[in-house]
Amino acid sequence: MSLSDIISACLGGGSSAPSERQAPYLSADDAAQMPLEVFVQRSLESAPSALGQSNAFCDIFRKHISGGANTAYVAQVVQDSLTRLASNDTDRAAAQWACQILALAAQSSAGGYHPPQVQGQSQGQNHSYAQAVGTDSAGWEMQQRQQHHQPPQPQAKSDVYVRSYFFPSEESFNALVQFLDSAQSSLDICVFNITDNGVANAIIAAKRRGVDVRIITDDEQLTCKGSDVERLQEDHNIPFKTDNDPTKFMHSKFAVIDRRAVWCGSYNWTVAGRRSNNESVICTNDPETAHAFSSEFNSLWNQFS
Repeated sequence: MSLSDIISACLGGGSSAPSERQAPYLSADDAAQMPLEVFVQRSLESAPSALGQSNAFCDIFRKHISGGANTAYVAQVVQDSLTRLASNDTDRAAAQWACQILALAAQSSAGGYHPPQVQGQSQGQNHSYAQAVGTDSAGWEMQQRQQHHQPPQPQAKSDVYVRSYFFPSEESFNALVQFLDSAQSSLDICVFNITDNGVANAIIAAKRRGVDVRIITDDEQLTCKGSDVERLQEDHNIPFKTDNDPTKFMHSKFAVIDRRAVWCGSYNWTVAGRRSNNESVICTNDPETAHAFSSEFNSLWNQFS
């Protein structure tokens, strides 16, 4: 399905509309502090906020892409986000804002930018927001004139990290728990098995915070002594799927939070992996890596029963 098809579906509605999704509020000040991919995802999830502060949100996005961001990747993030949203009034606002994002990206690539006018758009400038993104009306005009005379600069990657961890190590285990605790909207876990109650407790805590948690695991490991996966579903309504194939293993070991950061490596989420085995892990918020692992999880989720 193309991006235009998805947007048309969101705008068109259907014969039986589902109950309206309640979009969380997102302020321009908070949005200005987010890295590009998180900003795109969160602004779509909070589309009424984005439309209500359209001038501010447009300038935040312009600031991100002025350094030469990959606009094709931005479009892919938009498409992935829209496919997760149902068709209702809130999501029609999401589609509107998605169109603005794509227009901004295309206009920036062409060397010019003109903020679109939206019905109900506020003309006032929020000074706290302006300070956060480092611009004002006069400064914006100057930046636009300068962009016509300066080649695009590489996108800053100072906020991208790659961290390594090794086991057995309680310090590394605490890093995993902190990683799980940082999930705000989604937590996708694809592991051979889960037998460590410390990990299970962090997953339960995420679910109680309102995080959308999904687990993929190996079918034979599901019934092993100490496995927590079925308990997580029965006691905490956390869905799981298995490969359902006794001739092979579901041997991946990774987790993705908020579709923006990945924990992956040889480490099994078991007591032995934590306290006995020699294991290695990498944790990163590199956008392309996070997108690749998120896509792999969704592919497996759709494939498995």
